Amino acid sequence: KFSSKPTGDTLAMARIEAIHAKIPDVHLVMHGSSSVPQYLQDLINENGGDMAQTYGVPVEEIERGIKSGVRKVNIDTDNRMALTGTFRRIAKERPSEFDPRKFMIPAMAAMEELVIDRLERFGAAGNAGKIKVIPMDDMVKRYADGSLDPVTG
Repeated sequence: KFSSKPTGDTLAMARIEAIHAKIPDVHLVMHGSSSVPQYLQDLINENGGDMAQTYGVPVEEIERGIKSGVRKVNIDTDNRMALTGTFRRIAKERPSEFDPRKFMIPAMAAMEELVIDRLERFGAAGNAGKIKVIPMDDMVKRYADGSLDPVTG
């Protein structure tokens, strides 16, 4: 996470694009790419949290990375923030509540809303049926015979 809004230079997006241009069939991973939405920081802090102002990777930059070969994006912090913010809101609004199910149902709905948004923005929504399961033994063979080795131009 960042103490100020990151730029394309901070995120080295040009490097991702250069890697993709050189080896276009390599799938890249963006670790630590939660966007840390301001509305979730506000939700946490308005309901008793003390989360310092921080910035994540703008969703637009993640979309840019996806166009350049990024195929896995880690957004766990955003998911945890959706859950935590909702837990805090419920605890503040209903201080006598002790049943965790009363926290989990709306918290999971908040996380689901966030995940749906990211699946749609990242171009992954509606594609689960296209995934072909490859047995582990077949993957071992592919690694061993070199068929998964990157092809460079």
